[in-house]
Amino acid sequence: MSAPVTVRRALAVSVALLVAIGSAETASAQSRRPQRRTPPAQAQPGQQPGASTPAPAGQPEYEASPYIKRVKPRRWTFTAQYFIGASEWLEGQDGVLVPKHDTWQFDSATLVFPAVPETASSILEVRGPSDKEVPAVSGTVELADRVLADEVEIVAQGVGGGPLPSGTWRAQWQVEPPEQGSHIVRELEFSVSTAQTCYETVFDEAGASQVDWPTGPWPPVAAAAFEPQMFVDFDMQGQGYDMSPVSSLIREWTEGKTEQQMRQEVKPVTLAKFLAGQVVEHMQVNGEGLAYDRTGLWQGFDTGGAAEAAATGRGSELDIACLLLAVYRGAGIPSRLVIGYDKEGEDDQVYLKKTEGAGDIRVWVEFCLYDEANKTVGWVPVDIAEMRSQQSRMPPNYLDPSRPLKYFGNHDELDNVAPIAFHFHPPTTVRSYGSPALWGWFVTPTPPGRAVQRADLSVTTSPSGGKSESRLPARFLD
Repeated sequence: MSAPVTVRRALAVSVALLVAIGSAETASAQSRRPQRRTPPAQAQPGQQPGASTPAPAGQPEYEASPYIKRVKPRRWTFTAQYFIGASEWLEGQDGVLVPKHDTWQFDSATLVFPAVPETASSILEVRGPSDKEVPAVSGTVELADRVLADEVEIVAQGVGGGPLPSGTWRAQWQVEPPEQGSHIVRELEFSVSTAQTCYETVFDEAGASQVDWPTGPWPPVAAAAFEPQMFVDFDMQGQGYDMSPVSSLIREWTEGKTEQQMRQEVKPVTLAKFLAGQVVEHMQVNGEGLAYDRTGLWQGFDTGGAAEAAATGRGSELDIACLLLAVYRGAGIPSRLVIGYDKEGEDDQVYLKKTEGAGDIRVWVEFCLYDEANKTVGWVPVDIAEMRSQQSRMPPNYLDPSRPLKYFGNHDELDNVAPIAFHFHPPTTVRSYGSPALWGWFVTPTPPGRAVQRADLSVTTSPSGGKSESRLPARFLD
């Protein structure tokens, strides 16, 4: 199927418009995106927790982009509470069904949860004096009702000193070996809290549309957004997807142009908007992409992923975000997922329960806007699921930068959405059970082979005053 005539014409009109306003003089640039690595054949690729360096201090190398603004701040504390229990079953014994259960035995464990330092719509808050700021992340690990870990370490860099995938941070808690023997337990409770300031976003698309492709390498955090990840490049078992359906869509939508040819003809923001419109028209969104236990409690994410969405044109709100991310990255645009929890959708239930729609979890995409000439970096939110909910066909003039498109950069709902992660599963060698659910643990000598998990997610107004009070980092208060 060829690209819709109206969309192809819109792209041509947009290019002509850019020429008319003096922005068509682009330098021919080779693609600077790093080569993708083939994901390992396991569900938890990456480095073992602990094999990294702590979060760095100091000013960022690049200034914030002037084209994406945060407005109307609201302070939230996000909390995740996990229960991970040993498997239980009934077994016949002398004609009577008798409850049986596994028992875990291990020496030590490292538990991991994401810490998102900054998105287009959020900033992770800090505690402590300005010269000794620490991220406002806390948590506890309880085994059999005993608190065995409550000190958190924040890791922001990989072994080589560069950023972790997509610029994520990793919060981790260490359960030390007991004085004698091993830990022998049947259940684990893990709770995490993060304090953040969230904002609506306002996008100067007309100005951003003047920004050209970089002639040199992308900034490190943008380059790190090309790293493969679950449900975008590989499945829960770590098996890489056949990405040919995604590549075919990109060739179809761009009429077979190479990445270099597209760079010569269209600026990054225009290409990002064009591809978002194509994904909107390609997808029919249904289902939740979430997994629940028999009682309706949330267990994790269960989605088909980018390749299946490309091939079938169907999927959940998670799938359409994964597809857009794969399309952006395939076209050479550094992008990342943002998984957030929507305060507006929260109900009074103790646990996140199965309901109509996608519940309280929202997923969108951010692409990197890098102005090489002025050394500025920003991330532009594209809430593709909300865009698709508003329309199934894009208007002919939707690429005109003077016509802002809701949910493309401009988003008046994100002040109520607390970002949690850039990945469905931590990008390191940790294990969870059943479905990826943001957390994971690395256990020695080996993790339990079977378990059940469920989670309670919530958002509350951040407290003012007292020991628990947090604030924006000093560099945002200048």
